[in-house]
Amino acid sequence: MPHTSRRKKHPSQQHKRLEVTDSSGWTHVTTSGNARRLNDRRDLNHTTPHEAVISETSGPATGEAIEPPLAPAEAPASVTLSHLQRQLNESGRRWEESPAWASAEGALRRALPLATSQEGDGDDVSIVCVGLGSPSGFLRGGWVDRRSVSMYQLAALKSVMAFLEKQTPNHPVKVYAQDPVFNEHDRALLESLDITVLEHPGAFEKVSPRTLLFCPGAERRHLELLLAHGPAIVFGGPLEDIDSDVVTAFVRARDSAQLPLFEEQEHAFWRMRVYYTPSERG
Repeated sequence: MPHTSRRKKHPSQQHKRLEVTDSSGWTHVTTSGNARRLNDRRDLNHTTPHEAVISETSGPATGEAIEPPLAPAEAPASVTLSHLQRQLNESGRRWEESPAWASAEGALRRALPLATSQEGDGDDVSIVCVGLGSPSGFLRGGWVDRRSVSMYQLAALKSVMAFLEKQTPNHPVKVYAQDPVFNEHDRALLESLDITVLEHPGAFEKVSPRTLLFCPGAERRHLELLLAHGPAIVFGGPLEDIDSDVVTAFVRARDSAQLPLFEEQEHAFWRMRVYYTPSERG
């Protein structure tokens, strides 16, 4: 029987890592053999790029299936706090030089006098961040790389914090963040910014009419709970695309400004808006 020779695959070719962005804007980390399967697959939660996966076991009684809690994101072994801080500073520089931040800042200037005049618990304006994702690690057991999106969103949150602190010097701004995918690196980075990390449902309990809700990745069922507290300002969305009576009622009672395309990382702020109470009602 004649001998048939076959080419053997080189080990490095068998396990070559690729990054594949699907039609929803998610970046999947995979091997060459899995590239086609992932490129054709929709996000596991059927969400758009700005909707981070933040599922919890508890939620409103909507009859929807509730997914098990997400595990903390898996950070590469080389990640350090100083490395993340350098990344954040660079992302912040690019963000604050962009038309997107100029638009957001303009909306905040219009919204802030109305926000600080709202009645609520205590005298301080607070910021509550839900659905940021992980700036340091891979999601979904290492399949999804959303670090760049989360880092730019954190840079935007940092800019919002600095703006509010400058505009309300007599009222310290308290900032809270919640996301089940936060790992120890994310927590250290957030705490270095004086952001208090809370466990579910801690952030939901902090929302009041004197709150700026920063929710770049909140799911519909979470938004319904958050918006029911009547936050003064919301940075996120687009809420107009959400099929919910609660969300629709909130949007109809607010003015908003849409952010222009952020070209450095378009999925980080895709069609997002700043929502706020109008100064005059018709």
